[in-house]
Amino acid sequence: MVTVSFLGNTLAVKQWSGEYIGSIVAVDTETTVTSIETTPLLVLTAAYGGKDTVYLIPSNLLNYFLIRHKDTHLVFQNAPFDVDVICQFTGKKDSFYPYYESHKLHDIGVLYRLWKLATDGEVPRKYSLELMARELLALELAKEDSPRLSYGEFIGREYKDMPHEHLKYAALDVLSTFSIYMRLITFIKSHDIYGTNLSENIQVKGDLALFHIRKNGIGFDLEAREQWLSKFSSNIEPVKDRLATWGWVRGMKGLKERYERIVTHIGLKDLLPRTEDGSISSKYDDLVAYSTYPFVSDYLAYMELEKAASFVTEITTNRIHPRYNLLVNTGRTSCSGPNFQQLPRIGGVRELFVPHSSNKFHITDYAAIELSTLAQVLYDRFGSSEMRNRLNAGQDLHKYYASIHRRVDMKDVTKQWRQEAKAANFGFPGGLGVDTFIEFSRSYGLELNRQEAQKMKDSWFESFPEVREYLSGEQGSVYTLTGRKRNNTTYCAEKNTPFQGLAADGAKLALYELDKRGFRIAGFVHDEIIVEGDGNEASLKEQERILIEQMRTVVPDVFVGVESQIVERYTK
Repeated sequence: MVTVSFLGNTLAVKQWSGEYIGSIVAVDTETTVTSIETTPLLVLTAAYGGKDTVYLIPSNLLNYFLIRHKDTHLVFQNAPFDVDVICQFTGKKDSFYPYYESHKLHDIGVLYRLWKLATDGEVPRKYSLELMARELLALELAKEDSPRLSYGEFIGREYKDMPHEHLKYAALDVLSTFSIYMRLITFIKSHDIYGTNLSENIQVKGDLALFHIRKNGIGFDLEAREQWLSKFSSNIEPVKDRLATWGWVRGMKGLKERYERIVTHIGLKDLLPRTEDGSISSKYDDLVAYSTYPFVSDYLAYMELEKAASFVTEITTNRIHPRYNLLVNTGRTSCSGPNFQQLPRIGGVRELFVPHSSNKFHITDYAAIELSTLAQVLYDRFGSSEMRNRLNAGQDLHKYYASIHRRVDMKDVTKQWRQEAKAANFGFPGGLGVDTFIEFSRSYGLELNRQEAQKMKDSWFESFPEVREYLSGEQGSVYTLTGRKRNNTTYCAEKNTPFQGLAADGAKLALYELDKRGFRIAGFVHDEIIVEGDGNEASLKEQERILIEQMRTVVPDVFVGVESQIVERYTK
């Protein structure tokens, strides 16, 4: 028997002998070291239920432990990792789905982020066990020089033959996980007005799916990459030459001052916004409205080409494994290493991503999903919604708004008018004022004065009268219909979060369900899910059905549409 000192108490740790150890049990695994593509081997499992801390050295004990605790709430520090390790060891891939489905699987890393969003209004970037123990338990977990990376040396050994430092490390991790969970749940309950632990179950499901998407990875065509880079060189040289005639050459001294002299010379000095240090902005979004100016056109082209080349050059393997971050402040996900959710705009980059040999990509997009989720929010809040009525009647909201704004029948709305309507339908729901809408609308090809922008806003309120009340007032915090709270919100964040976050939650549920049913998800871009398949139309239809079905669990009263395609390379 091993003893450990924890928060002033001396606790005994023993081998599990079949007893029930609690209705809430923290579980932690220690494993061999491996890469993201593969699941490591299990060496030691530790569990704590508030009284007894037990070790489960790999054996059939682990299967029996799960059976004995089938109605128990299981708590992890990094659930996707531990769940995969245990499922691989037991040979039962579906061991934990009952816990997910009954809301009895918990993750303190997820809960910590939800709690911070509900209190500080920011999702923290760091949420390690060490950090949480220090903040919530005033406990220092010494992770430096820890035995974490050397458990593989003892695979197959009995716990009594394992070094004391390894046993102590495992015990302290699981004791800390349990104690942090109990502390977090107490804090969360004070904010949890929907009874969802601030949307915890949706997030832990999404976290599992995103972890598997990373492990799956997505193929990258290295041969096509070389062809693209060769073509890139021929495309960028004439742009560089034209910029050089203006005296702008990458790498030259005083480039910032040269840029400011050029934009002043061509008359944009007073039109472009300023940065915090007073410089004239050179951001893409600020310049795009002035792309009719030759210098600006070439400058933007150069920046896009350079960004794309940097992105493509950094990928040197035929399969990448981007890391998906479960939660940002809006409730959406983010991505890094590389950022697959924000690929360069330059043509040909998306097409470099390919499925496994002989497979195809089954790509399904939610159609204007944030208008559907906004309509659900409006209907839930006010009991009626013109936006909901129009969507449920199968109408195109862009054409409908354009018909109101232009005072014509919907059948007479032109393609250009419909495109202009998108600026209003995607801009005003987040609370944009007239001036910010003028800037926003430029990305849709519009050049509006204040009178024209105000007219568009007035006609948008006329089209959907319920949004006027939705956009009035400001509370400083907001909840999604799934129960997640965001505190310390700005006005626009308060208006955006309910429908953006709802769409994100529905997509996470769809990812979980697809993953659970064996679909091999290769990529996720907010409202778009990319699956590797064999090109079977029936499989694509099932994929569509799952996306709609899962989104409808959070958007029950409004039409949800999807669009799909089967392709040999990624495309948008």
